[in-house]
Amino acid sequence: MTGAVAWGAGIPSARGEEPAGRRGAASRRRSLGFWLLFAVFGASAGAVLGLVRQPDPQDQLESFAWTTAAAIEAARQAQDSARHAGERASIAERALADAAARIAALSESGAAQDLADFREAEHLGMGRLMKSSTRFFSDERRRIEVAIVREARRNGLDPLLIAAVIQIESHFDPFAVSGVGAFGLMQLMPPTAQWLYRKDEGGGGKLRPAHLFNPVLNIELGTAYLAELMNRFDGDLQLALIAYNAGPGVARSLRRGSRAWRRLEVYPKAVLAAYRTLLEPPQALASR
Repeated sequence: MTGAVAWGAGIPSARGEEPAGRRGAASRRRSLGFWLLFAVFGASAGAVLGLVRQPDPQDQLESFAWTTAAAIEAARQAQDSARHAGERASIAERALADAAARIAALSESGAAQDLADFREAEHLGMGRLMKSSTRFFSDERRRIEVAIVREARRNGLDPLLIAAVIQIESHFDPFAVSGVGAFGLMQLMPPTAQWLYRKDEGGGGKLRPAHLFNPVLNIELGTAYLAELMNRFDGDLQLALIAYNAGPGVARSLRRGSRAWRRLEVYPKAVLAAYRTLLEPPQALASR
């Protein structure tokens, strides 16, 4: 019995039945096929019923239209930006051209004014005081004469009075240095020059004593200082000149007729004598 059963287990049944292992595999294959078929059918049904979203050609068309419109707008903005940039460049070029024209006009105007000032200086005979000096070239003489006329006019003084002060102070030596440390044509003390420079420049930088050897700068500061003293002493030229030479404090403390007054009034007398000489016509001086 046991042997029959064991032998029969390995032989196919007469009814064609397969062993249990093969039947399980076939059953699993049928189940997998069934589920695949069900999934395909479900997807098709879902598409029909709208449960599964399929690609919409209309949405693609709208997306393409939007992208195209955005590209066109970007191109238009770029074109507008380029046009505005071109307009700004044109405006800048016109402004630069206008500025260049104004600078040229100012330069021409300045050159014309310098020429007029030089002619006035020559007409006044100012060059007579400078022709004997060997320290200037002709162009430097001209610059100094122009500076004297320009700064005198700016400060409401007579150019010949400024020339007279320069004559007495330095004899038109731009590198003159006094025993007390005054510098240049109009013999300015460095602290006074620094105060004048800062006042004129609205704060200005450091002014070194060597800068006072610049004749034009020296004339600018010296003329402004004399005008300042004229205002302080109510237009009294004699007192203003004493203050220029000895200092405002000394001039303010003087008593007319005193010994100190007689000693200090030598300076304004010398300046006024040189001034009167310059006021005389050149022909009168030549006839002497």
